[in-house]
Amino acid sequence: MIVEPFVILCIEDEVQLRRDIVDELVEAGYDVLEASNGKQALDKLARVCPDLILCDISMPELDGYGVLNALQERGADYAEIPFVFLSALADPRHIVDGKRLGADDYLVKPIDYDLLLATIEARLRQIGRIRLARPLRSDAPNFTKFSEVYGLTPAELRITQALTQGSKLAQIATDLGVSRSTVAFHMRNIFQKTETGRQTELVALVLKR
Repeated sequence: MIVEPFVILCIEDEVQLRRDIVDELVEAGYDVLEASNGKQALDKLARVCPDLILCDISMPELDGYGVLNALQERGADYAEIPFVFLSALADPRHIVDGKRLGADDYLVKPIDYDLLLATIEARLRQIGRIRLARPLRSDAPNFTKFSEVYGLTPAELRITQALTQGSKLAQIATDLGVSRSTVAFHMRNIFQKTETGRQTELVALVLKR
């Protein structure tokens, strides 16, 4: 069973700090994309849609506010990505300004890594609840038919729906109030029944229905 980890884009011009953040995130189980400035970040965002963005404010060429503004202009696919500012500016006015622009959180340097990881986990849980609560579009896959064709149990069907909405194992476990091992057990059964080996294959199969 292959389950894709969350992807986080880390935008930070201080090389050593960026490496330290990346090391912490990788150790926590995340996939990490790196960018040393705002323009480089926008180039990466043209090719990938991460699950969360960590962004320094004061950077050469394009600062964090510019990145956030550009992201907001990219439409619905990018609108719900949690955006967390990193900054040495601890003035409450800067925090208020950042949140008014649309940032979800604001972490002050030097980075408290326990707080950083807790903030990321909380934001990913929040977006997972939003996705699960969102009503299905009229052109959404027929999950009832899909469940009948592949003999899915009600629990397996709910997890399949969550996977189709972009949720990951840890996120599903939290949203459904069960353990990760329980979700992993159901996912193994889903992959076996549908003869798929990873989340992207399962989603592609669902969307064909």
